[in-house]
Formats: sequence, structure tokens, C-alpha cells
Amino acid sequence: MHRALWTLLRPYRLTLLFAVILQAIAGLCSLIPLIAISQLATVSVHQYSEWLIIACIGGTTWLICQTIAFYLTHQTDNHLCYQIRLQLIDKIAKLPLSHFAQQGKEGFQQLVDRDVRWLHQLTAHAPADITKLAVVPISATAILAWQNILLTLFCLIPLAISVYLFRRMRSARYQSLYSARNETLGYLYQQYSELADNPVLARQYPDQLIQKKTSQALSQFTTAFNQWIGKIGALSSLTQVSISSTLLSLWVIFGTLLLPIETSLAQTILFLLLIHSIAAPVAAMGHGADALHLAMGASERITQLLAQPDMHYGEKQLDTHHCELSFSQVGVELGGNKILSNINLNIQHNEFVAIVGASGAGKSTLLQLMARFLDPTQGDIRVNHIPLPELSLQSLNQTVSIVMQNTHPMSCSIRENLQIFAPDVTDEKIYHYLGAVNLLPLIKQHPKGLDSVIGQDITLSGGEAQRLAIVRALLSSAPLLLFDEPTSALDPQNAQCVLSLLRAEQRTCVLVTHDLSGLSIADRILLLDNGELIAQGSHQQLCELSEPYQQLLHALEKNRA
Repeated sequence: MHRALWTLLRPYRLTLLFAVILQAIAGLCSLIPLIAISQLATVSVHQYSEWLIIACIGGTTWLICQTIAFYLTHQTDNHLCYQIRLQLIDKIAKLPLSHFAQQGKEGFQQLVDRDVRWLHQLTAHAPADITKLAVVPISATAILAWQNILLTLFCLIPLAISVYLFRRMRSARYQSLYSARNETLGYLYQQYSELADNPVLARQYPDQLIQKKTSQALSQFTTAFNQWIGKIGALSSLTQVSISSTLLSLWVIFGTLLLPIETSLAQTILFLLLIHSIAAPVAAMGHGADALHLAMGASERITQLLAQPDMHYGEKQLDTHHCELSFSQVGVELGGNKILSNINLNIQHNEFVAIVGASGAGKSTLLQLMARFLDPTQGDIRVNHIPLPELSLQSLNQTVSIVMQNTHPMSCSIRENLQIFAPDVTDEKIYHYLGAVNLLPLIKQHPKGLDSVIGQDITLSGGEAQRLAIVRALLSSAPLLLFDEPTSALDPQNAQCVLSLLRAEQRTCVLVTHDLSGLSIADRILLLDNGELIAQGSHQQLCELSEPYQQLLHALEKNRA
């Protein structure tokens, strides 16, 4: 974990070292005004100006060094977070989709948002914290010891007790409590995020599903937090009391009265002032240690992600007017679970293929393999007899156009949304496809038409957004079209329009669907079950020969009714 921190900070080590040196100077200078104040109690009036000048010099030096140090650390923090976010954006674009599936939405939010923010403590504030915890207390203790060694030892007793209690709270004996608190808090954040993303489900099914899971997560966190407080609450309270300003001041006064060594007024004032300079960093150890621990964990996760292998591409180009697909002994494992196994398949040019199967059968994974969103664990996938990994990224993007489920349009104009894969497409062609999916009347009723900005000038329903994504794919020149449940958010009339449009395309088309109309017009249907291709053929052939397909049709017809 420390190595991960060291790696991330490599370009900024000299800057942070200089900031630490400045903080050390500032820490020493912060003691000068306190020493000057203690001397004012005993010196003659005509010497006041001398000590005031000394205090001003010390305070000014502290201010200058502190300001420069904080400027350097915060600039470093800005540069580090900016560079890490750039690296994460670049890395995410190169990762296989399987990594996203394993991490989930919350996992990536953790990385790109909270983990990067947690590094702020490491770079912006850790140098000051290190200085306060080391240089200032040591220097102040040395000054007090030079004045009165016995009183110094006596005054350090409460501080020693607080350090002992703090180390005990942080011992291995209580680490499981800290871990349980942090884990349950993270899970609670995850459930709150899911609840915020699905308010309709929460309203329709109160005390069930999402709301129930959120309540359970809150209960788990409450239990873990109460256990944590119950075990270390007393220790934490004793730690705070032992280094409180009131107790330390009384302790110094008590020491001057109890100990046999005579203490002057100037020394007493100096002890009262400097003992707080020693105690303040000790009091901040708890919060600083928590923040540093979070930063270390964040750096470990970020380093692990950046070390993940990229998707590599070849240099071969492909004929973008022809597309055949072949799968040979293809299998996929994610997180130790078999998603697909022993897939052997050939898809011909211009063939219209439908993939069906129960939930979790591997349909979407098979589609993602065709788009090379991820690579198979075993086997070989070829396009026009060329292995997919040997294609250049540009050639792959020109060959494949895919529409996933729940595709959300970007917050730009309709025209910009549709021209992503076809920047030179004409308005005439755009209008043709928009009319074919019954979107043209909706767009023409807005004054800006194709220049209407989604989310500002026009709002699209789920079905309208899905049809817009389908038009975007069809406007591209890709010879291979892939669709994951393209009619799932459409009414029967619009679903039929979309399926007829896809069927009329003179391109290779593969879609995952449970729409009976789509199955009946497909050239071939692939039936998946538990990651295996158990049957394939036309709708009529499977109706006659495949019992699992017959059962699937019966279930679809029952749901439709």
C-alpha cells in the first residue's frame, strides 16, 4: 500500500519535500511569538519593543512559509488529481467490458470520484500534519526541557497517556471494528445510490426490493457503528479529555505548585503556551490517521486499476461492405463463473440472426464478444476470417455498430447525436430513418428541429431514446449491426416498425430479443441455455424440433397475454 502511494507521488516528491521543509520552518517560527509573550511578563517596559519585533518577525516568517507551503501542496494536489483523472479516463476507454461488469457502477464511482478526492488529504494536508506532529512538538519540548526538565516531564504525562490510548484504539484488537464500520458505510452509500436511481420502484414497492435493501444496509451500519463506539468510545473520550486545554492548563499550574523546583512567572506562561503546541497535533492524530488511511486505500485501488491489462488491437483493415462472423470453441469466464462455454457458430453476410434464452443465459455477453467489448477466455472469434484482436481499432469501429439496452442520448442536439458514427450524413437520410421509426413528427414539431438540444429543447421518453439510438446505428456504414433488446421499451406498433426496418437492411444483423415478431422474421435463431448454444435454426424448425424453444415460446406468449 505504501508502495502504491510512493508510485503515484513520484513526479511530485521534490515539490512535497520542499513544502515539508517550509512547513518545518513555519512550525519553528510559530513558537517564537509564544516565547516572546512569555518574556513580556518579566522584562522592563523599554524592552517590550524588542520582543514585539521578534514576535512580528517570527509570525511573519511563519505566515510566508506556511502560505508558500500550502500553495505548493494544493497546486500539487490539483495537478495530481487532474493527471490521475486523465489516466483513469484513458484507462477506462481501454479496459474490457468485463472489468466494468465486475466493478459495477458503484465501484467506478468509488475510483473516479471518492478515491481521487481522498488523495487530497495526502497531498494538500499531509505535509503540514507531519510537521505539526513531529517538528513542533519536539522543538517545543526541547525549549521547555531547557527551561525546567522536571516540570517538562511532569507536563508530558497527560500527553503520554493520550498517545498510549490512541495507539490502543488503533491496535489490531480493534481493527475489525474499523473495517466493519467502513465496509457497512460503503455498502450503505451503494444502496442509497441505487435507491436514488430507482425512485419509481421504491415508490411502487415500499419496504421491498431496493427500499428493503437500503433499510437493511442502514441497520447493518448502525449495528457496526454502535459496536465501534461501544468498544472504543470510552478510550476516545479519555484521549480527548487528557489533552483538553483546561486539563493541560490546570496540570501545568498543579506542577508548578507540586514540584520542588522554583518556577518563574515567565516560565509558567511559557509552559502554558507551549504545552498546547505539543498537544494540538496529538489531538488531530485520530482524524489525520483516518484521512491518511483512506488516502492509502484509494491509492492502492487506483494503482491496481491502472495496472490492469489493456485491450490490444492489431493493424489489419477490413472490407467494410462485407461481414462474416465465426466462433470456434469460444468460452468466457468472469470472476470464476462460466458465462459462455464451447460456442461454435458461423454467421453469414447479410444474415438476420436472433439470440434468445432465459435471463443469465449469456445472450448479452455473446453480443459483446462480437463487438469486442471483451475477449473470450478460450477459443477464437474471426471476422471475414481475420481474428478480431488483429483488427485495428479504427477498422473495428467502422465494422461494428452496437445498440445496448437502456441507451441514454447525450446532452447535445439531435443532429449531433445522430452524426457520431456518420459525420457526413445528409439531412435527407436522417429524415428517412427518423420517419421509419416514427420519430420525425416529434422532432419536426419543435422549432429547432434536428438542432433541438436533448434535455433543454426536447425531452425523450425511454422508447424514443431507444429508437434514436437505433437510427444512429443504422446511419453508420458498419456492415455488422448488433442490438440488445431493441424493442424492449417500445409499444407493439413501433416495435413492428423497428423490426421491419432492421430486416430490410442489407447488412449482417444480430439481435438479442424476446419479441415474437422478431423471432418469426429471423433467418436463424440461436437458443442459449446456461452459457451453451443448445439449438439453432429458423423459427419454424425450432418450433418443430426443439422442446426448450417450445417452452420458451410458451412462456413468452403467456407473458404477452
